[in-house]
Amino acid sequence: MIYLAPLQGYTEAEYRLAWSSFFTGIDIAVSPFVPLSESLIFRAKHLRDVMPDKNLKMPVIPQVLGNEPGKFIRLSQRLADLGYETVNWNLGCPKPAVARKQRGSGILPFPEKIRAILDKIMPHLPVSLSIKTRLGYQSPEEFYELVTVYNDYPLESLMIHPRIGTQMYEGALHLGILDQTINSIRHPIVFSGDIVTQADFELISNRYPSISRWMLGRGVLVNPFLPEILLKGTDHLSDEIIRTKQYNFMDELYCEIKDKFQRERTILNKVKDYWSYFSRWYDGDVEIFTHLSRLNTLNEFIPAARHYMMHKPLAPFETRIGRPVGKASEV
Repeated sequence: MIYLAPLQGYTEAEYRLAWSSFFTGIDIAVSPFVPLSESLIFRAKHLRDVMPDKNLKMPVIPQVLGNEPGKFIRLSQRLADLGYETVNWNLGCPKPAVARKQRGSGILPFPEKIRAILDKIMPHLPVSLSIKTRLGYQSPEEFYELVTVYNDYPLESLMIHPRIGTQMYEGALHLGILDQTINSIRHPIVFSGDIVTQADFELISNRYPSISRWMLGRGVLVNPFLPEILLKGTDHLSDEIIRTKQYNFMDELYCEIKDKFQRERTILNKVKDYWSYFSRWYDGDVEIFTHLSRLNTLNEFIPAARHYMMHKPLAPFETRIGRPVGKASEV
């Protein structure tokens, strides 16, 4: 089973809809997080990404970010009213502005606080709960105690990104800690992290034969065919198929972004962010992104992007790297 990762600013409803129109292989997505409301009312803009009419092509699990039990329960009830049966609690976000408030991965050094929150919310949730976690915030050894907490609750799944919060999205995965704890985890595991090629997947899946759920994020942004390749075990796709699907996908995504946002500058910045990944599709990715990032209007940007898509040589899938080029916003 393949999940689409929650990448804030990237894998939102417009991306999921456009991707599903041209590619296959993703079974379900976890939405970028919905923040807990400061009031008793959850504003429509906070729920827009998970509204059912925006998610007809790809099933979605809404993700919640926060550490206040009462608000967590109210948001879960709102999501249940929309028809959702599972919510995901984000204990993985490493951004300093989030972590210093003991939200996301910032709460991981305090397992008893996690336990206290779970004790308060679990009896009252109208939906099942999954958790997306890192191994810790300051040290991967924090995971030993976290596992004992997670095991005490009936979680739908445990989504594990085997880095720590202070690593952000760089550095080696701490697979040794996962090796030592995997057999003691009582929940279905979803593995998340650095699966960018078929070789990456084979290496990790052979190491953990008990795992059958996989989460892809940046790997899909640099290669939208990746889920299909992993399922079929081959990447023998013709250049014509690759180029045509990627061209049509980019056009569809652009239309979805235009429908969502009004201001040209906002739309332009969004497509530039995506092209920090999409430029990896072609040879000369740094040159491509440098040129596109300097364009100041959509009337300049869109024809230039389409020109690259039609004429620039395709980069082999195995040479693409699952991180953005240049200074696009990080997930």
